[in-house]
Amino acid sequence: MTELDTTPTVFLETADQRHLLLVGGLPAFERRVRELARAGARHVIAAMAPVEVARPLPVSVEFVPPETQCPAGATRERADVIAGIELVDDDARRRAEWKLIRGMNKSFEGPVDALINWRVSMRITRVLSHRSLAVTPNHVTITAILVGLVASVLVGRAGYASCAIAGVLLELNSILDSCDGELARLRFQYSKLGQWLDNLSDDIVDNAFIAATGIGLGGVWQWIGIAAALGRLSVSIMTYVSVYRATGTGDIFAFRWWFESGKQSVDEVYDPKAISTWLRSFGRRDTYVFLWMLALVAGFPVWVVCHGALIAAVNVSLLVLHFTVFRNKRA
Repeated sequence: MTELDTTPTVFLETADQRHLLLVGGLPAFERRVRELARAGARHVIAAMAPVEVARPLPVSVEFVPPETQCPAGATRERADVIAGIELVDDDARRRAEWKLIRGMNKSFEGPVDALINWRVSMRITRVLSHRSLAVTPNHVTITAILVGLVASVLVGRAGYASCAIAGVLLELNSILDSCDGELARLRFQYSKLGQWLDNLSDDIVDNAFIAATGIGLGGVWQWIGIAAALGRLSVSIMTYVSVYRATGTGDIFAFRWWFESGKQSVDEVYDPKAISTWLRSFGRRDTYVFLWMLALVAGFPVWVVCHGALIAAVNVSLLVLHFTVFRNKRA
């Protein structure tokens, strides 16, 4: 809908009462208005009876009688077409809803998210979207944190059964970590608090899990686990400070290493055609959490500590190089 850049007024029409059907937790009418606003619309003329919505809409909406003709200069759109599917019946509504949800994934997701996790996360998201708006993405994030912390407690107790259950719970945490973002995009429920919670939750859970695994193993492994957690924590703190100074947000994906300074978008950083993206995927959360689960189910918790320590060592080294390069540039 590039024409909305030059014709910001949209004429929205519908047939019967199909614009009131719920798709992904929102009435089709509200979803279309929010989509049009994101595409550049500034004013919507709706040829239908007034519709009440639970949250304020991002653009002004003027309701006119259904028989009203589209005014000159306005872009004509349908309120009963979602994801390219006309909502002629409930079957079409379900197909439109699933197609819509399938498009809620990030374009720069990791390999495990892209191949495995979405098959579970998007079905959970679909179920959650059918509930009232009282269930928010932040609630999902907090639930994921609690699941991750329970996993950390269990892995710290050692023993095969505890470690195996902990691995499965950590993978569930990773799946729920996708659900909160999918639900936020599906319902247009974005917030700065949600952004901070989403990013901080990963650091809280992962560092606690590495340290707890080391403590559960005992001996030298507990010190390696604690050191790895502290190393990762220091990198996270410095990264958040850098991002907040630059953007005023907690969007960790806005951070650029010195060798990425020319890349503006996240899609450029995680270009699927680049070899660096595939090498980098081994350090992405969806990948290493899945590997940790497999290691714990296989009875090999040492892998979690070793892998966590390796990631910490690489990240600390990169951070030192990063600030050294920028210090030299300023000098």
